[in-house]
Amino acid sequence: MRENSRKTALCGVLAALSAVMMFMGGLLPLATFTAPALAGMFLLPLALEFGKSNGLIAYVAVGFIAFFIVPDREISLIFIFFLGYYPIIKWSLDKIKSFIIQWGTKLLLFNAAIFSMYGIILFLFPIRAVVEEFADSSFWFTVALVLLANVAFIIYDLALVKIRLIYYYRLRPKVLK
Repeated sequence: MRENSRKTALCGVLAALSAVMMFMGGLLPLATFTAPALAGMFLLPLALEFGKSNGLIAYVAVGFIAFFIVPDREISLIFIFFLGYYPIIKWSLDKIKSFIIQWGTKLLLFNAAIFSMYGIILFLFPIRAVVEEFADSSFWFTVALVLLANVAFIIYDLALVKIRLIYYYRLRPKVLK
């Protein structure tokens, strides 16, 4: 009984921290990608401690809350389309033996998520500010932006490995006494 209470409390606190991070990202102008990335990292311990299904349930809850409370829709969509669930499923992708297939799969997933999200933002349910940003950009600037986004994703993936180690060796002993 006590273990279930601890599990529920930890899930609630980490999901709440994730939601607060998303809300704060909507208030800070330069946090479009940082807030969803950090919010996704808060869900990582849930998946590590209590399984992917609990991590994905928290992701759905935070994504739902973020969609309705975050003033900037682009931030909430970035979380929903990729940065919210990626820290949870990353470890499954890391089990792919071939380095080339592993990174090819990760990059394909990232680019498919980002292109589908921006396709929805630009064409299906246009967000005026984002549409204007892309209208003012040249083709080569957009290509450079996509390449930089892929580099940022690779750095994020590598950072998740370090975050996992920090969690296991420094935070976990303090949180789960």
